[in-house]
Amino acid sequence: MAERSQTAPEAGSDMGNDDAIGGNVSKYVVLPTGYCGQPKKGHLIFDACFESGNLGRVDQVSEFEFDLFIRPDTCNPRFRVWFNFTVENVKESQVREIVDPFSVVLRVIFNIVNFSKTKSLYRDGMAPMVKSTSRPKWTQQICPPWMIFTLCCLESSCPGKCGTQTRQRLPPKNVYYYRCPDHRKNYVMSFAFCFDREEDIYQFAYCYPYTYTRFQHYLDSLQKRNMDYFFREQLGQSVQQRQLDLLTITSPDNLREGAEQKVVFITGRVHPGETPSSFVCQGIIDFLISQHPIARVLREHLVFKIAPMLNPDGVYLGNYRCSLMGFDLNRHWLDPSPWAHPTLHGVKQLIIQMYNDPKTSLEFYIDIHAHSTMMNGFMYGNIFEDEERFQRQAVFPKLLCQNAEDFSYSSTSFNRDAVKAGTGRRFLGGLLDHTSYCYTLEVSFYSYTIGGTTAAVPYTEEAYMKLGRNVARTFLDYYRLNPMVEKVAIPMPRLRKGKPPSYKHSLLRGPASNHPNGKGDKKSSVNHKDPSNSF
Repeated sequence: MAERSQTAPEAGSDMGNDDAIGGNVSKYVVLPTGYCGQPKKGHLIFDACFESGNLGRVDQVSEFEFDLFIRPDTCNPRFRVWFNFTVENVKESQVREIVDPFSVVLRVIFNIVNFSKTKSLYRDGMAPMVKSTSRPKWTQQICPPWMIFTLCCLESSCPGKCGTQTRQRLPPKNVYYYRCPDHRKNYVMSFAFCFDREEDIYQFAYCYPYTYTRFQHYLDSLQKRNMDYFFREQLGQSVQQRQLDLLTITSPDNLREGAEQKVVFITGRVHPGETPSSFVCQGIIDFLISQHPIARVLREHLVFKIAPMLNPDGVYLGNYRCSLMGFDLNRHWLDPSPWAHPTLHGVKQLIIQMYNDPKTSLEFYIDIHAHSTMMNGFMYGNIFEDEERFQRQAVFPKLLCQNAEDFSYSSTSFNRDAVKAGTGRRFLGGLLDHTSYCYTLEVSFYSYTIGGTTAAVPYTEEAYMKLGRNVARTFLDYYRLNPMVEKVAIPMPRLRKGKPPSYKHSLLRGPASNHPNGKGDKKSSVNHKDPSNSF
């Protein structure tokens, strides 16, 4: 690495202090010190002014080294993890040079210098994601170490033929995560990259992006299929008026007036930078709406309520953990504000409404997250004074461990940490009765291990979705519905007739005790303070 100048920035300069970062760079051209004139080829252009983008500042250290600053979450400088930006206008001297099959010259070093995390999977082999315009898919490819330095290998000499491959993680040997005295002792992730095509625009990201727009297009495509067991409704809106979608997946017979319901409630993306959550959630949805015999049995016996994106503003803005107004929504379940936390408020009120309905048994709540320091998928559960209830709570994770090779029961833990008191798992675990179980499902940003081996298998988008499918399948085992699968034929899907039934959202405006069908005084007068304090 080049030596940085120790000269302090001028007083009042916005570029001299990363606390001053207030927005994303927009087609920012990096010019050499003292250069005057129009930008030339090789003066790199950085951009993050697009949906879910994040890059707040760029400093040039040398011709081939750049310091990059993550833009903190809006209204909250504490969280600096997610990045997503493009680089273009590279020149020939910055592209790769292959002298022989075992000699690749690395041309550019990027240092992301203001991470807020002290621990990171970057120390365990994780690397940034990369794609380019001529190779637009986000995939990974196993290649020999001497080839994987670059985005695209030589097809003629690569066993994996990754000349046609479009995206991969950078090799871990070119990625370093360390604490740097040059940057106020912040944590720095440095990686080397070699551009291989002058005309391409390259994109780098912390993990596979999953944007709000992609999510809306996905739901639109499902809605157009007009399935009679899939219902989409708008439960509310975010501060910036983005849609809070609620999906209901079940047999229409379960939605008839007066029908008893066993409900599984699933939420995702309360932390916007935890993009694997959306892939897992999509895997759950895709399986449940399929014509697989297991999916048909599950729809006949259960009602799945899914709110896949609790923080649409944070997702759109490229935040890592917070909402537009700087709130970690997963710490505000105790008393969410209808104006500051409208999406969380709407979901909580719906759950309380169902809880107070004598015909509804809310049996599961699962909140899906991604973890930045651990491997595999795993769960967090609650601790109860009732030993029998505590033991029953372990059943679902154990079954999931049998169905999903990437899920680790040994990493699953049950706690009542005070710092987690405002989470959905903790709050609802204390609110709901002994027949309900609340979990946080975590999945690694990076990889999983299989069968006691130590070799890390990097997650792909498909692997995340496969975990979602296995989560859905596990409900069949939990409810012992396996004999029913053999009786199920696979008919053509029925088309919906008329408008789908929807919840009467006018009930959500008042307190839960106003519900006309409450389950008695004990449940209709819900205490919004932390009920887990009594454990």
